[in-house]
Amino acid sequence: MIVVNCLGHSGFTVESETHMLIFDYSEGEITRLPENKKLYVFVSHAHSDHFDPRIFSICKEHPNVKFVISSDVKRSAVLSHGVDDYIEATPGMDIKTESKFRLKALPSTDCGVAYLAGMNGRNIYHAGDLHLWLWEGMTEGQVYDMTKRFREYTKGLKMFNIDTAFLPLDTRQGIYSFLGFDYYMRNFKINHAIPMHFFGSSRICEDFMFDPISRDYRSKIIPLTKGGKANIR
Repeated sequence: MIVVNCLGHSGFTVESETHMLIFDYSEGEITRLPENKKLYVFVSHAHSDHFDPRIFSICKEHPNVKFVISSDVKRSAVLSHGVDDYIEATPGMDIKTESKFRLKALPSTDCGVAYLAGMNGRNIYHAGDLHLWLWEGMTEGQVYDMTKRFREYTKGLKMFNIDTAFLPLDTRQGIYSFLGFDYYMRNFKINHAIPMHFFGSSRICEDFMFDPISRDYRSKIIPLTKGGKANIR
């Protein structure tokens, strides 16, 4: 079993029997950091809604912590907080940090990377800003280019069974809000999907759950709001 806590926006903790993962902290309260578990702290990119430098002071004294920071975050910004031993994640990187933990970094359609972490037989995916960013007013060429890049950057996920995925569901996209999430669910093997990156009311989760587009996979969706918790077996 893993326990997922929503910190807000795109920030989550994921805790298993042996590890604790923190993804894209930008707000919320991290109430516990078990010292007997390996701690991984992920930053997908430098945008302030995915990265608050306070995460360094919260976690750097943990006895067994590893920071994984996207290469678009300035090294000086990390060093200035007393962290000099970290993994700089670049698109396409494949890392084996320990026998029961593997990590892949995928390129993003916006900034930084997405993360796929293999932990004790489970694959945990955090999309960061790897998403189908379609907006009203885009030209046909822009829509084509974005769609092509999104499909290209995510195609490597096809070879994995993903236990839990954190996927954007962004209100600002209007009529296009559901399309990226829908693509992930229809094209990859995802057992549980947790929406994130709302940029506004979490009501979009309810709208998505009741929309016909999600009918085939809505039983796999776990809506969480800030402070919410899910036990996933």
